[in-house]
Amino acid sequence: MTAFHSNDYLERMIPWLNVLPKFLRQNANGTWYGTGESAHWPVQSNMNVCAALAVMAADPDFEKFSPVLSREEVREYALALFRYAMKTHRTGCIPATDGKSWGHHWISVLGAERMTHGVNALQPCLTDEDRERYRNFRISESDWLLKEYPVVASMVAGTGQNKPESNIWNGGFLLRTAMDYPDLPRREEYLEKAASFLLNGISHPLDAASERLFRGKPLREWHVGFNFTPNYSLDHHGYLNVGYMVICLSNLAMLHFNFKELGQEAPPELYLHAEDLWKVVKHFIFPDGRLLRIGGDTRARYTYCQCYAIPMWLMAADVFHDRDAARFEQNWLNIVRREMDDNGDGACYTRRLDKLGKISYYYFCRLESDHILSLSYGAYWRRKFTLPQPAELPDRKPAVWEDDFHDAAMIRTGSTVRSWVKAGAQGPTGLCVPLNRSDMAEWQGNLNGVLTGNNIAADFRKGEQKTFPGGFFYTGSAGLVERLPMGEGEERYLIAEHQSASAALPDGKTLLVAERCVMKKEATLHRVLSLNLELPNDVFNGFRRHFRSEEFDAVLTMPEGKGEVIDTRSRALNIDNCLTVRLLSGGESLKIVRSADRNICLRKDTPPEMDSLYADLIAATVETGSRRWMPGEILFDVVFAVSADTTFDAMPRLDGSVVSDGLRRTIRFTGADGVPYCCHVLYKEDGSLPEIAFDNDGFL
Repeated sequence: MTAFHSNDYLERMIPWLNVLPKFLRQNANGTWYGTGESAHWPVQSNMNVCAALAVMAADPDFEKFSPVLSREEVREYALALFRYAMKTHRTGCIPATDGKSWGHHWISVLGAERMTHGVNALQPCLTDEDRERYRNFRISESDWLLKEYPVVASMVAGTGQNKPESNIWNGGFLLRTAMDYPDLPRREEYLEKAASFLLNGISHPLDAASERLFRGKPLREWHVGFNFTPNYSLDHHGYLNVGYMVICLSNLAMLHFNFKELGQEAPPELYLHAEDLWKVVKHFIFPDGRLLRIGGDTRARYTYCQCYAIPMWLMAADVFHDRDAARFEQNWLNIVRREMDDNGDGACYTRRLDKLGKISYYYFCRLESDHILSLSYGAYWRRKFTLPQPAELPDRKPAVWEDDFHDAAMIRTGSTVRSWVKAGAQGPTGLCVPLNRSDMAEWQGNLNGVLTGNNIAADFRKGEQKTFPGGFFYTGSAGLVERLPMGEGEERYLIAEHQSASAALPDGKTLLVAERCVMKKEATLHRVLSLNLELPNDVFNGFRRHFRSEEFDAVLTMPEGKGEVIDTRSRALNIDNCLTVRLLSGGESLKIVRSADRNICLRKDTPPEMDSLYADLIAATVETGSRRWMPGEILFDVVFAVSADTTFDAMPRLDGSVVSDGLRRTIRFTGADGVPYCCHVLYKEDGSLPEIAFDNDGFL
């Protein structure tokens, strides 16, 4: 690996100054970034950009990259944004653009936490008035956290008390206030409440019995509840949320480096379980730095949580001495470079999220600000401190991980990753891709058949997973309902039942999947797809996918305004000479379903204008056009295999057959290791979980 320096970040940041003016607004009250309201996203966005500009202006190599603005202009903009933030706070003297002031709620200090390094960079330029306003703001928010905001924690998002990340940033804010202003009369109270927040951030079930001492008390006495499952998975926002596992570590990183810069000693509660969580999160990172979000996402793809992996990696390198973290960091910056170069204007997302920017300037400004801020951590901390360089060899350690709470299983080899999760952000989701092709990963119901109708969603979900040497089984069942019935007195009826079973074979490459969906009530459907292998075809793979079989050979680029269904006339298809899908039963041939525009949505209830990535869909059966379906009709009954890290030449050997006997499916398949596998799946009439097993293993 080549040496990695702060200038690698600065090089990416400086061109962003080309687009900065179009995001700035001003009136008699001052200058701000974005929309300037008192809501927490605009407040955070303004602070994000303040910090990024402060870091750029303070860098001795600023002029090296030919900026369109002078160092003095950039510094003045940073100061203006800082002053707008302080003056529009409750302790300030002017309203925000919506006529209100901001502050005193659960997330009001997050922007300030993320801006801390920028304020440190601005210190020589702050006036006495700036420092007084900053102090007053911090005392005001600290007093509110001390008196008004309780410490809560829960493993289950549905309780409303799963608050690992906010406990960390609120505790961190109190801790920083106490450390920076030792003369404050309530300093000890701040430290006490800070410890309570931090010790209930990455909180674990075993903490309830721990005798480890913090501030003279055993951890069990501090323990309010556990936010993480026993294996450190997180249910934030109601799904297996790898992204917020990252967010927790990122806020700890901001605190760690702040105290290191100021020469202050961080208390031990800051690091409770941080390394334990990092060791789990590390499983969920592709070698190129892209997050391996096996549970999916409810944000624009590869934006918010992905950005804040940078401070996490910097801390992992500095505190845990993990040089793989520095490698992730460097490789991710290469992906950043690819997208920013594609934009052509210096911005982060102007091409890929163009439609989002038009429908929600508010949201777009926030995402741009997160991105440019995240780069500033690398630019600042790699200049301030001597941090480890990337490891010479990629991290290819095998890993097996499962989680009973989210019914999730994942297995990584040195060349592939396969997973299945019931509690995904957009429903149950599977994955099977080469480890070095993160651009092929998507989780929007991947490998699950799709029904489109009157806002149809999965309900009554059940799932079960079991790992074994070299693989895993997963079985799932879900009732599909119309979430928004139109008629007066019409109920949310169950309209279809979907059952699935999958097996990650011990060949290290293949995922066998069987799925069956049956109508339970008469209903109108607009589209039915079985199989639904989603393959992103966007900026990260150069807008190019090569699909090839014995009967079909085509290079497809991201379409512009034209959708189509391409029949490959093949039952097997290889993509980019590294991924093979084979249809074993349930259709005549594989089809490529192409949307007219980007089709990977933020979450299920967002309009199509807010899609953030394009993907081609591989399907076995495709039913389009509105049709009335009757009870008992089988929407699809399909068996297929996906094999990662397999070439076109290897495709003929990846073959098998299916014998159907009532609700039983006997699947014979030759794996990538040349071993013949026999797998049995038994569906259930009552909608309970299917059963799955290999020969002579017996059913689960």
